[in-house]
Amino acid sequence: MKVYYALLALCGLTLAAVVSAVLICHHHQPTAAPTTADQVFEVKGQILSLEPDGKTVRIAHEAIPGFMPAMEMPFTVKEPSVLQGLAAGDAVKFQLIVTRDDSWISRIEKLPGAPTVAASAGTLAQAASSSGSQVQQIEIGQQVPDFGLVDQNGHPFRLKDWRGKAVVLTFIYTRCPLPNYCPLMSRNFASLQERFGKDCPGKVQLLTISFDPQYDTPTLLKQYARVFQKDDKDWTFATGSAEQVNYVTGLFGLIREPSNGFINHDLRTALISPDGRLVHVWRSNVWTPYEVERMIKETLQPALASASGTTPR
Repeated sequence: MKVYYALLALCGLTLAAVVSAVLICHHHQPTAAPTTADQVFEVKGQILSLEPDGKTVRIAHEAIPGFMPAMEMPFTVKEPSVLQGLAAGDAVKFQLIVTRDDSWISRIEKLPGAPTVAASAGTLAQAASSSGSQVQQIEIGQQVPDFGLVDQNGHPFRLKDWRGKAVVLTFIYTRCPLPNYCPLMSRNFASLQERFGKDCPGKVQLLTISFDPQYDTPTLLKQYARVFQKDDKDWTFATGSAEQVNYVTGLFGLIREPSNGFINHDLRTALISPDGRLVHVWRSNVWTPYEVERMIKETLQPALASASGTTPR
């Protein structure tokens, strides 16, 4: 009988230990909370729009001391539930977490009363409607008009110089403060350069265009490029005159607007076929190098098949 009770007690202790371990593990599940290495900012602003993806909110926010001035920016959240109950026009207070490679809103709450921050320059949509640009935005399948810019070495070039290659272009400005916007575009292009340097050498040209020509000179772009490039053989960083840059951004529908020394902007990444036609445009930062690589290989398939003597499927 004593043995029976001893075994029963042992089983009870074992079960208690297992339950405790499960509870402890559950309590320490990773979350989107900040770590000691992150920058954490408490910010007030006004919601301008909630994007259809359910995880992006555009906010006109107050100045964030030591990080960025008052401006309009799109911010992401890790979980859509963070934005539940919010609407355009709401005055809000939110916690912004910024890491080396990412940024997000970890919590956000609606404030009572009137908005505390006004969008001084309006929304990007208003900027687009009032820009008065005469450049006709190109559509998928159309021939991309030739254009000229200046590379990071100060040498002029034209788009037609790469006829016969697939061209992937994107837009950045080097002072962009959020790591998952312009810096992410550059990190993604670094991944593409690595992939195609091995798989399709000489078949793909990457082009990063600054839409901040007053600040991003060829010399500065060359310094910036060294952070990301393996070499400049198949990846060019470019700037130009204001007129040249305005023309190219207009072709691809990029919207941008100066704001307190920085630039409110959206994103565009485009794929141009070897014969100069627009294949696809990515309009956000959610694309992956794998996704672009797959589409590039599909675009190059006829040329690759011809070179190998096989018939494309």
